Amino acid sequence: MTQIIINLNNKEEETFVETFLKKMKISFEKNEGDFELTDEMKRVIDERKAKNHKEFTPAREFLKKVKEDNGI
Repeated sequence: MTQIIINLNNKEEETFVETFLKKMKISFEKNEGDFELTDEMKRVIDERKAKNHKEFTPAREFLKKVKEDNGI
């Protein structure tokens, strides 16, 4: 079996490639593990870091809140 790695820039490209492979009846597997933060995600994190916190917030809670607030 041959493995080809394709790096896509956006959801539109991803949809196109998936549709193409399905029509060609080529099996494929998506690796959802790797992702890059969007500018919006970075902005939210920077805003959160800039706030004056009186209490410690564990990283897991912070990430959970970021995910909930931004539908990630």
